[in-house]
Amino acid sequence: MKRIIFTPEDLVRIRVGSPLGALGETMLATRAVQRSNVTVYTGWRQQVGAAIPSDFGRIAEIFPAEENFLDLITPTRGARTMSGGIEALHLASRLELRNEVETVVRRRAEIGETPLPSWTAELFDRDGSTRQSVASAVEAFHSVAFAGRWAHIQTYLEVAAERMARTMAAEGVEGLLSGLMPHARWRAPVLEVLRAKACHDEHLAGRGLLIIPSLFAWPEPITLHSTVDETAPMMLIVPVLRDIGDFAAAWGPRGTNEALTALLGRTRAAALQVIAEGCSTTELARSLGISPATASEHASILREAGLVDSWRHRNAMRHEITTLGVALLEGDLSSNARIA
Repeated sequence: MKRIIFTPEDLVRIRVGSPLGALGETMLATRAVQRSNVTVYTGWRQQVGAAIPSDFGRIAEIFPAEENFLDLITPTRGARTMSGGIEALHLASRLELRNEVETVVRRRAEIGETPLPSWTAELFDRDGSTRQSVASAVEAFHSVAFAGRWAHIQTYLEVAAERMARTMAAEGVEGLLSGLMPHARWRAPVLEVLRAKACHDEHLAGRGLLIIPSLFAWPEPITLHSTVDETAPMMLIVPVLRDIGDFAAAWGPRGTNEALTALLGRTRAAALQVIAEGCSTTELARSLGISPATASEHASILREAGLVDSWRHRNAMRHEITTLGVALLEGDLSSNARIA
C-alpha cells in the first residue's frame, strides 16, 4: 500500500487531468502485455502476442511489468496524438530525461531489480538517435496494441475524465476520492493506494494531485511526479477498468462499418480511419497510396463535414478526428455525438 498524505492546501489543488495520450497509454500497454497474471487483459494479450514487433524488446526493457519503469510519461504528457507525443519526446529536457534515468537506476539498485540497460544513458544525448529508436518502437507497438481502435479508446478515456470531473463538481473532493474504490481508499487526510508491495509515504506538501484515468494502469494506480519541478502536482494514474466487461466497452465494436463506406466512399472512409490515429497530409497520402493533393482534398471534405479538425504545425498540415467523426466511424450516433 502507498499512502498519499494531503494538507488542506492540497485538497484545494486536486484536479482531474485529461488522458495520457497515445504515447503514454502505449507505454503502459507495453507493461500490461508482459503481465501474464492479469486476467482482464488475457484475450487482448493473446492477440497482441501473435504480432509483437521485432523491436518490442527495446521498450520492454524500460517499461517492464515490475514497479520501477522509466517514466517518459511525465516529460511528454499533454500530447494527445502519437506524432505529438514523439515530438514531445524529442523536445523533452535533457536534464529531466537524465534525472528520470538516474532515479530508476537508484530505485532498482535499492531493491535488487534488474538494472536498466546501459543504452538508456544515451536517452539524453544531444543527437536524439536513442530517443528516436524508442519512439519508433513505441509507435510500432501502438499499431499492434490498439489495432486501429485508438480513436475509440481515447474517446472512452476522455468521457471517463469528464465523468470524474462532474463527480468532483457535484460531490466535491470527498466524492471524487471516495469514488476511486476499489483501487484506492480515502481516509482523510490520507489516500491509501492499492499496491501489492509496501511503499513509502508520499507527502504532497502543497503540490496538489492530478488524477488521470487510464486503460492500462491496472490493477494498481501509478504515481508519477516531475524530477525538475518540485511545485508541479503529483500525477495519480488510476484504472478506468473494473472488470473485463469494461475492457470490452473501452475497446468498442469490431468489424468494418459498411454503412460508413457506403456513405463516404471506400477511400474517404479509409482516410477517416487513418486520421483517427492522428496524421499529417503527407502521412495520410502515404497510408492510402494516393497523392498529397488528393489526400488534402479528402481531408478538406471530411473537415467541412465536421468529422475532422485540421491545423498547421510548422510546415505540415495536421489532422485529427472529431467526436462526431469517432461516432460515425464506430456507427454510434448517440445523443453524446449529435451534430449541434
